[in-house]
Amino acid sequence: MDFRPLVLCAVLAIALSPSAIAEPLVTISCEKPEGVSMAYGVSLADRMNAPAGGQPKAEPSLKGPTKDEYRGKPTFVIDSDKKNFLISWTEFPEDPELQKQARESGLPHLPPVPAARGSIVGFFDEQISAVQAEPWSIMTFSFFPKLGIAFISQQAISLASKNTHQVASFARCQFSWTRPQ
Repeated sequence: MDFRPLVLCAVLAIALSPSAIAEPLVTISCEKPEGVSMAYGVSLADRMNAPAGGQPKAEPSLKGPTKDEYRGKPTFVIDSDKKNFLISWTEFPEDPELQKQARESGLPHLPPVPAARGSIVGFFDEQISAVQAEPWSIMTFSFFPKLGIAFISQQAISLASKNTHQVASFARCQFSWTRPQ
């Protein structure tokens, strides 16, 4: 049996597939994002102290805003089709708080955050908008190429405690284009 037509069809299907990997259009390398966070829910301390204080259960409340930051530097690679991006985070090995948390957890070091994909929802000269949605978290990214900055926000829920958390941060970024803009 001649498999050449079948192989040709498979090659064409892969080459013409809309999910085929596109070439990079721009790489965005950012400094450590810094900003504020807020949380809504009941803290572990409040949960434990409610029965001791004669309360049946603690009521959820809004806490924050408090100063917050990510513990790594994000790098984004946007595909030339302007539909998808890849994000990876570089951890800071010199972060003493991160090292302390790793030791307390019995880990020699914390594993790196795995690279993840997201979707571009708007691509304009002045602003690129993107989103990364997970089952219990969503991150939004607003890149401003001409200003060299990005805003990064995240909203998430902890399923175990039903607490919600929001971070709003800002970072300076370098934009490296594969073709001049």
